[in-house]
Amino acid sequence: MYDGHLDLKQFRGAFPTWGRLLDRLEEVSTPRFSANRAMRQLVVGDFLSQLNQGGDDWENTGSNPLPAYAEAWSGTTDSAHEIDPVYELARTANDLDIYNGALGHLPDDEYVARVRAAVLAAAPARRNALDGGVGLGGLVRYTTRDIKVAGSGHAVFTIGVQPVDDRRSPLGLRPDGDAFTIEVDVKMPTMIQRTTESERARRSIVGVQLEGLKPITPLLRPVVDLAADKMAALACQPGVGDGILAPRFKDIADLYYIARTCPMDGDKLRKALAENWHWREAGRSGPPQPYRFYGQSPARDDETEILWDQGFRQLRGRVAQLQDYPDFESMTTTIGTFLDGAADPSNGVWDPTRGQWGPSVRSEVASTMSLALTGTTPSQHEPIVPMQRHLFVFDVDKTLSKHDTLDTLAELAGRLPEVNAVHAEDYETSIRAKIAVLRGVDASLVRHVAETLELSEGAEQLIRDLKAAGHEVAIASGGFDAIVGPLAERLGVKRFAAGKLGIEDGKLTGEVSGLIDGPGKATAIRGWNEELGIPRERTVAIGDGSNDVDMFEAVGFAAGYQPGAAAAAASHTILSDMGYLNRAAHLPLPERLNAATPTSSRRNGSERAS
Repeated sequence: MYDGHLDLKQFRGAFPTWGRLLDRLEEVSTPRFSANRAMRQLVVGDFLSQLNQGGDDWENTGSNPLPAYAEAWSGTTDSAHEIDPVYELARTANDLDIYNGALGHLPDDEYVARVRAAVLAAAPARRNALDGGVGLGGLVRYTTRDIKVAGSGHAVFTIGVQPVDDRRSPLGLRPDGDAFTIEVDVKMPTMIQRTTESERARRSIVGVQLEGLKPITPLLRPVVDLAADKMAALACQPGVGDGILAPRFKDIADLYYIARTCPMDGDKLRKALAENWHWREAGRSGPPQPYRFYGQSPARDDETEILWDQGFRQLRGRVAQLQDYPDFESMTTTIGTFLDGAADPSNGVWDPTRGQWGPSVRSEVASTMSLALTGTTPSQHEPIVPMQRHLFVFDVDKTLSKHDTLDTLAELAGRLPEVNAVHAEDYETSIRAKIAVLRGVDASLVRHVAETLELSEGAEQLIRDLKAAGHEVAIASGGFDAIVGPLAERLGVKRFAAGKLGIEDGKLTGEVSGLIDGPGKATAIRGWNEELGIPRERTVAIGDGSNDVDMFEAVGFAAGYQPGAAAAAASHTILSDMGYLNRAAHLPLPERLNAATPTSSRRNGSERAS
C-alpha cells in the first residue's frame, strides 16, 4: 500500500471504518456534488496515487480531472457548502483516464504488458476480493476484474473496490459495505496529443477535504490540448477520432466549463488547435470560422443535421450540476467567443472571469495555423482510430416497414374500422384491444402480410451496408413474431424482439403475449449490449413513434425516421430518408440521394434533411 497522499495516523483516526468515511462524505455532499460522486473521486485519486508511488510517470487526462485545471468558477454560486464550486459544477466523470509518459517509447505490445503489470501490482486479479491490493489507508481492497485490450497500446481495466473492516477482531478481515467498480482507461502516449509540456494540477483532483488527506496533484495533459480535442470532436462528424457515432453532447459542457474556469495562453491554444489530428482524420484544413458544431442548424448539405440543443437538454436533465449551466444559446456564444478569438494572433490570454481575450505580447507562433493546417484528404491516410463496431436497432412499423403492419392485417381482414375505433391511454391496453377485434381471422392473412411487407425505401440496402461494415443489427418491435420473424430472416438479422401472436387451429385467438412496449424495447437493447459487448454509447436506435422514446433514451445516438412529436423530441437527428443514415454511419450515400439536392424542411418543429 502506498500512502504518500495520506497522513495515515490522522486519516484512520478520523475514519476508523468505511462507514465513518461515508458518513463524512454525506455530511459535506451538496445537491450538485453527491456523496457517491465524492466517494468515487476519492477512490480514483487513491488508485492513481498507488500507481504513481510518489512519482509522476502516470499522467491524468480526460474529463475526470477538469476541476484540477480550474482557477475559479466565474459566476454566482452557493458558498454555504464545503465543496468548491469548481468541483460541484464540473460534469460528473468517474472513469480514470491515464497514460504513462515514461513508457511511451515502447512498442504497443510491450507498453500494454508493462501497463498490465503495474495495474495488477496495485489491483491483483484475485477471486477473493479480500486478497486484493490495499487502498485508502486500509479501508478498501483493489482487484482487477476484467482487462480489455483495444489495440494501439490501449487497455481498459475494470477494478473491483471492496470496502473492508481491517480492525483486529476474532473474525479477521471482513467486507464492510457493498463492492463497486471503477474503470481505468490506459492509452498509449502517442494517442494523447500534447503540443506543450504537461502541467501540474492547479488543485487536488479530489473535491472533498478530509482529515489526513493531502492534495492529490498529478501531472495533467495540457489544458490547451484537452480544449482543442473537444473543440475538434464537436466540429467534426461524430465517429472521427474515436470511431463512435454518438454526438458528443457531454463535450459541450466540458468545453463551456473550460472557457468559464481556465486561463489560456493564446499562442499555445493556437498551436494545439492547428496541430490537432482530428482535422487530418476528417480531411479538413482546420476549425470552421466562425466556429460551429458539425451538423448544427442550419446544417450544410453534406452534413447529417444534429439536434444539439435538444440533445444537450436531455443530458442536462440527467446530470444535476448541468442544470445550473445557462441556456444552449448562451453556452455556444461563450464557446464561440473563446474559440473564434483563439484564431486571432493579436489575442494573448483568455480571461475566463470576463469571458474575453486580452492582447498578445508576442506573436512568434502566429503563423502556426497556416503552416500546420495543410489540407489533406481522407484518401491520403488510414484513420488513426477506425470506426468501432456499433449496434443498430430498428423499429418496424413506419420505420423498416412503410406501413403499420397491424393496420394492414386489419384491412385485409375487413376489420380496419373496428380496429381504428379502439382508443386507450396506454400502449399495451390499446394493442390488446385491437388484437381482440381480430379474433377468428385466418392466420394465412398474417403470413400474407409478412411475405408482402413493403419496406421503406433504402432500408434493405442500409442493413446490408451496415452488416458489411462489421456492425450488428437488431429489430425491436411493438408488433408480432409472426410478422417480425420472417422480416428479420429476409433481412439477415439474427436478433429481434416482438410480441407473440396467439394462433390456434389456423385462426387468431385474439390474444397476444410478451408484448414489447417502450420499456420492453429498452430492456431488449440492454440485453443485446451485454450479449455483444457493445456499450450504450455505441448503440444507435431508429424509430418513429412514442413507443420508441424509451429505446431512444437507452442509446448513444437516436435517429427519428419521419417521426411524430414524441419521437422527434427525443431524437438526436431526424431522417426523412433511410439512406441518410449512411452518412451518419460514415458510409457512402445511395446513388439516388447523391443525385438529389438536399433541402431543409420542418416537421413537428424539428429541422431535418430531406
